[in-house]
Amino acid sequence: MEQRLADLIEALGSDDGPKRKRARETLTLLGEPAVPQLRGLLSSADKRLRWEAAKCLAAMVDPASVEALVELVTDRYSEVRWLAGSGLINLGPRSVTPVLGSLIRHPESMGNQQAARRVLRGLASDNGVLAEIIGPLIDALDHPDPAVIASKAAVALNELDQTLQGRLTPGRY
Repeated sequence: MEQRLADLIEALGSDDGPKRKRARETLTLLGEPAVPQLRGLLSSADKRLRWEAAKCLAAMVDPASVEALVELVTDRYSEVRWLAGSGLINLGPRSVTPVLGSLIRHPESMGNQQAARRVLRGLASDNGVLAEIIGPLIDALDHPDPAVIASKAAVALNELDQTLQGRLTPGRY
């Protein structure tokens, strides 16, 4: 199994497109055993390997990959950011807190702002409570001052935390 996994990971770097696609699809089917190697590829200097790994992880919907995908939303290549965003949307609301944290840490990154806007809008479209909390932040993502973005992200994170704590208190709804 280990050799098969190593061969599939190596095939992701091939110049042969159909070979890469077959390897990617097989790794996606393989699931959890491939996750550590795929996460390792997310920091590769090779854009294609990062893209292939992000594509696999986005399709797998692996909760343990949230942080790795959040790091990719600051990638310099929009194609990689797009896949990271898709993976975060697929992971659902558990992606919100790490995305907000990324905006607090990297509010100046246009790629981060664009990916966060897409992810947060996608997640808020299915959840009215979340939409109320992050709506002001989504509006602020067009602001030219990164400090405003970081501040709105911190407020949203705090409101999210308060809302979740309130929901967990018996008798409060």
